[in-house]
Amino acid sequence: MEHTTIPDFLESKQEQWDEEYKSNVWSYLSDITEYARYSVVYGYIRKFIGEEGILDMGCGTGILFDMLLESEKEGYTGVDLSQEAIKLASAKTSQDIFHCGDINHYVPAKQYDVIVFNESLHYVPNTANKLLEYSNYVTSSGVIISSLYSHKNTEDPAFAIIENKIAEIEQCGFFEVMDKVSLFNHNAGLKWYIHLLKRKQTKP
Repeated sequence: MEHTTIPDFLESKQEQWDEEYKSNVWSYLSDITEYARYSVVYGYIRKFIGEEGILDMGCGTGILFDMLLESEKEGYTGVDLSQEAIKLASAKTSQDIFHCGDINHYVPAKQYDVIVFNESLHYVPNTANKLLEYSNYVTSSGVIISSLYSHKNTEDPAFAIIENKIAEIEQCGFFEVMDKVSLFNHNAGLKWYIHLLKRKQTKP
């Protein structure tokens, strides 16, 4: 039997993202079917946010930003690969807090209380090591929140990629899994995994 190697991540190109945002491909992220997922992420943010704020990696058009209280928007930074998404997000505030950047190469300018990877780890190779790099920019009491969509079609390569990423995150030994939620929307038949991670004090 021929063995098929499952890729570690999904390829991602800025031009494709820009075109999709211009064509409103991702407008459904504002639908009620996505609201529960954002609410879980936001609930964790409410628990752990402090004076250093939030880094939202894969912020898109700023849907999570819209949910924040005004006081929680202090110290917020949103980063997305798509220039089109950042343009739409930036229109929501006079502050220069939304930036175009590649998750695989972006270097935060400061430490944050919370770093959110909102459906963005799909596009990251060597996920555990990349999260470890970002954890250098989390405060000592801070956390990392990850949301990963589980593809409806279990035969789709994206399904296996996410299953492998979750195993990698949970078994790498770099992080304590403070909480893990599997969220299923029965109306839309959509499922997500949401992880609340804290870096262990000593590396394995």
